[in-house]
Amino acid sequence: MISELETPYSRTTFPNPNHCAIELENQSIRAIITDRQQQLDATLHDISSLETVIDKINHLHRQLTEQKDKIISSITLHKRLVSPLWRLPTEVLSHIFVHCLPQDKYLLPAWKLAPVLLTKICRRWKEVAVGTPSLWCRLNASSLPIKSLEKVPFCLDLWLKRSRGCLLSLKLITSSYFLGPDSTELRSLLQPYINQISSLHISNYMPCDHYEPLLKDLPALQELIVGRSLPKQCFSRLPPTLRNFKLIHGLLGDLLSPSCEPVWANLTNVDINTYHPSKFLHLLRICPNLCSLVIHVESGDETGIFEPLVHIKIQSLRVRIIIDQSSSYIVISNPLPGLLNALSLPSLRTLEVCGVPWPHKEFKSFLTRSNCPLETVILGAEAKMRRKQRAECVALIPSLEVLVSQSKE
Repeated sequence: MISELETPYSRTTFPNPNHCAIELENQSIRAIITDRQQQLDATLHDISSLETVIDKINHLHRQLTEQKDKIISSITLHKRLVSPLWRLPTEVLSHIFVHCLPQDKYLLPAWKLAPVLLTKICRRWKEVAVGTPSLWCRLNASSLPIKSLEKVPFCLDLWLKRSRGCLLSLKLITSSYFLGPDSTELRSLLQPYINQISSLHISNYMPCDHYEPLLKDLPALQELIVGRSLPKQCFSRLPPTLRNFKLIHGLLGDLLSPSCEPVWANLTNVDINTYHPSKFLHLLRICPNLCSLVIHVESGDETGIFEPLVHIKIQSLRVRIIIDQSSSYIVISNPLPGLLNALSLPSLRTLEVCGVPWPHKEFKSFLTRSNCPLETVILGAEAKMRRKQRAECVALIPSLEVLVSQSKE
């Protein structure tokens, strides 16, 4: 092809006077240019024709690829129709969905996690998931994955509607940033479901006086977790159905006043903080049905002599003593030996001690006096038990297991 384009002038860099003087008989330079232009036009036409053919081939390729995808989709669809999973009864599929839920106490409404994820698979799965109330009974509403706070009420209501009357476990965050200057707006959102709430966790982003609207008239409430201490007027009005109470931050304050005692009398599981060890014993006195107690005692200079107390129902006791060392003018004492000397717990099965040295002598007396079916003793880093002391405890209760806590508390 290239050789056909050769002319006597192809290798000429500059005009040669000798060549210019020669008259071409059959071919002139202009004739060569005209000829080449015709050749270029023909080549461009061929390229255009070839591109048209290539476009048609690409279009045909796309059509065949789309046809292939449709065929594969059809095969997949029909394979589902003969799959045992597709033919599972709705009740069985619903039961499987329940086992797909995360083990968290409160479920995050994230699209990558069940139950929301189950609504994204196919139409039937969505219908089954939305129609299974037990999938929508737990909600961590403090972590709604939405960019606009205006959508909070809609998302909250959509989730709770799907619970269809089942008991609810809710974790809520309340602040002016989240839902207005107080808790009345949140109460309005929850009002249609107020008879369903059995477990309620309220974060510590709310002033104490804003608890009242949220905690008023909760007839099914069995568990309450709060970030801050409640006013005694609010606590005293909690329903008799309440069994579990946890105070994350703050002290008991005046919650042990006589007006609150009917609420304490119904509780079976408590997790709280107190400044005075004597209030720990008073709490046991007004909680006759208590089975499990986690208590953080912030001790200062209170005496280690306490009145004897027998509690026949408590089975699990975790005590963390926090010694107040903020002032060099206060005589620091460890209240745990005195507490063990005062206590008799004939039903105790688990005891955990953190924050202070192990009171071995008082513990042995406590075991003998309580005659309890103790199974496990859990020791914090400070409460070290020597090998001889452990042997003495096992001699009293041969089946006793002594563990070291991995908690960083």
